[in-house]
Amino acid sequence: MKSVTRRRVLGSFGLAAGTCVLSSCQSGNQVSSSDKGGWGYPWPYVELDPEATAERAYYAYEKGCMYGVFAPVVKQLAEKRGEPYRSFPVNMMQYGAGGTGGSGSLCGALNGGAALIGLFAGTEERMKKPIGELFLWYEQTELPVYTARKPVSDIDIPKTASHSVLCHVSVSRWCAGSGYKSFGDPRKERCRRLTADAAGKIVEILNARLVGESLSGAELNEDVKTCKSCHTKGSILSNSRGTMNCGSCHFSLAKDHPKIPAT
Repeated sequence: MKSVTRRRVLGSFGLAAGTCVLSSCQSGNQVSSSDKGGWGYPWPYVELDPEATAERAYYAYEKGCMYGVFAPVVKQLAEKRGEPYRSFPVNMMQYGAGGTGGSGSLCGALNGGAALIGLFAGTEERMKKPIGELFLWYEQTELPVYTARKPVSDIDIPKTASHSVLCHVSVSRWCAGSGYKSFGDPRKERCRRLTADAAGKIVEILNARLVGESLSGAELNEDVKTCKSCHTKGSILSNSRGTMNCGSCHFSLAKDHPKIPAT
C-alpha cells in the first residue's frame, strides 16, 4: 500500500490538499452549511486500504451487496475523521440488495460504489468517469476474485464475466457457468466475494482520483461503439443513451439491422 501523504489525507476528492478542509470548504459545488447542518458538500475523502476494505465488505454483505460496499468505506472514515461520517445512516443502503429491493436491476455493489463517488465528487460531470471505470471493470472482469481468510462458506466459487451491470444478468450468467442455483449458499458466497471485490475496487478508484490519477484501463467494446454510432446523442437515430453491453439485452433485431455478437 502507498504511504499516506499529507496531500492524500487533507485533500477532498479530486482536489489538492489544503484547498478544502472539512468545515471550511466553500466552492460553487457545495451546499451551504445551513443546508447540511454545518457540513459542506462534497465530503472530503481520506485514502483507505483496498484490502482492508474488501475484508470488511465481505462480512458486511450480511446486510446486502450495496450496504456491503458502502458501509465499510463510510465507517472507516468515521473512525479516522468522526463527523459527518459517524452520523451517516448507512443502514439505508440495504435497499440496493438484489438489484434494488430484489428487482434484479443495477447490481447493489455498483449502486453502493456509485453512491460513494457521488458523496465525494460533488458534480455530475466529475462523477461520470470514475463511475464508468467501476462499471466497465464489473462488466468485463471474471469475478469473484476475493478469497476470505475465514470464509463464511468454504467452497469453490467459479468466476464469470457478467457483460452487464444488471444483477439479473450477472447472477443468471454465473448460475449458467457454475451450475449452481440462484437461491442457495454458493450463490450467496459468490455475491459476498463479489461485494468484497467491488469495495476494494471503489477504494482503488477513490484513492487514485484523490491525487488526480485514473485507473481506467477498460474501454467500451467494439459492439457498443458500433451501436452508439447510430443510436446515441448526435447520431442518425439519437434514440438511446448508455454505455452498457448492448448484446446483453438486444439479441432480437430487425432483419436489416447489423448483427450484435451474442454475449
